[in-house]
Amino acid sequence: MRDSRIKRMETLIFQRKNITMQELKDTFNVSMNTIRSDVSHLVEIGVVEKVYGGIRLRENKDIPLFASRASQNSDAKEKIACAAEALIEDGDIIYIDSGTTTMHILDYLDSSKQISLVTPSIPIIEAASKMKNVNLIILPGKLDRRTNSILDGSTAEYLAHYQHTKCFMGVTYLSSNGTLGVSNYLIFELKRTALSRSQSAFLLTDSSKYGNSGLLSYGTISQMNMIFTDSQISKEFSEYCHSQKVPLILV
Repeated sequence: MRDSRIKRMETLIFQRKNITMQELKDTFNVSMNTIRSDVSHLVEIGVVEKVYGGIRLRENKDIPLFASRASQNSDAKEKIACAAEALIEDGDIIYIDSGTTTMHILDYLDSSKQISLVTPSIPIIEAASKMKNVNLIILPGKLDRRTNSILDGSTAEYLAHYQHTKCFMGVTYLSSNGTLGVSNYLIFELKRTALSRSQSAFLLTDSSKYGNSGLLSYGTISQMNMIFTDSQISKEFSEYCHSQKVPLILV
């Protein structure tokens, strides 16, 4: 019941941007102590910040345009995607996240593998539309040019209807303490949902993402079954993955 209320609270805050504690109490018909507890949770995970008499949605950090990011470390990203493709098996139901590394996975997909694919990524949608061996499920929403994906308030809700055998995830910021950071609430919701609806999860990230922390953390390294990155990743990160017993594949 609490999880459902917090989910509805997150949606309301995203729509309103700021709201008073009293309005939250009246809207959800619970005690002020309950609202304070829920708000503390939202503050802790980075969704909101406290202001006098209420809370507001935290400001997003700006990130470069998709085309600019796609051109950075492109060789490493393609090698990472190629290595990750080997995990896809005939009959899989997979989720491929939007991102400048994950977008290359289908470039290497064996045409003999019959799969179902759920994705918000425009490059993945374009590639999958030409593949007869891929049953493509496109998530609903609006075009987000920053991520070159389909994204709005309904996207994560729709994704929650599906159960995946595997998900291939991207990340904006990879912190030294193992958190997987993003800078946008809608992306946070989508990635968090994908992770929760997948039997196995795999992270694809080039080494440039390491050492930064994002506004919101959709998950942690320990939730990943395997991580694919390039050989330039720091020794510190390799040791952290080893401490978490998460296999690290270097390309």
